[in-house]
Amino acid sequence: MNEEEIYLSQIPKAAPSRYQAKTVSRVLDRLFLEKGYANEQSRESLVQAWQDAVGQSLSGQSKVGQVKRGALQIYAANEIVRSELEYLKSKALASVQATLPEMKIQSLKIHLQRFGS
Repeated sequence: MNEEEIYLSQIPKAAPSRYQAKTVSRVLDRLFLEKGYANEQSRESLVQAWQDAVGQSLSGQSKVGQVKRGALQIYAANEIVRSELEYLKSKALASVQATLPEMKIQSLKIHLQRFGS
């Protein structure tokens, strides 16, 4: 190293400005999160993935809940539907995981909840 390089290396680096320009995608992502648009889109994709996984008749007699700690909550209309969903659980889980890998769903929790048709 020559003298000039040594001298320049001793000058402290400027701290990055906290007012740096943000990309449009970061601004839109934040807006979607704040306004809840991301939740609506993920909810629609969850419902569609569930319909694809179990078929129209069973998806019509069940409701998709929230994802809590990696477990997708499913609510069955009656005990017969619940037992049918339990039987198809591993196949349905694999299908939902393949369709929505970004949601990191690890299991399905099937609950009985009576609701109107």
